Amino acid sequence: MVKSSEINEESAIKAIDEIVKGWGVHECWLYCIDFLEKVDNKHQFRVKWSIPTRRKPIPTATAAVFFTIDTSKTEAEITYVLEAQRLIHTPGKTVFREKWLKDIVTTKTMMMNDVTF
Repeated sequence: MVKSSEINEESAIKAIDEIVKGWGVHECWLYCIDFLEKVDNKHQFRVKWSIPTRRKPIPTATAAVFFTIDTSKTEAEITYVLEAQRLIHTPGKTVFREKWLKDIVTTKTMMMNDVTF
């Protein structure tokens, strides 16, 4: 765990990166971590996932995982929520499933195919 007093934007991104690397997601998935905001004692970040290919280096659909780091206590509390879901997960207590990312991307792709502009 990380002490709340040691949390800043850079250290939080490193902590999130370590968590994400421990998920064992296939190497075809690429991600970036973005700082969103700090409200009171909560730092919020977004990890955006995609599968770029040679034919489509810019993917048509991405999946996001939103992290919150609460620094109101001595030990920082890290939780995450998947895009379009409400269930709050805690690293180390919840086993992350790559299928969750696939489901989000598949749903978005299906929806884009159904919508005409």
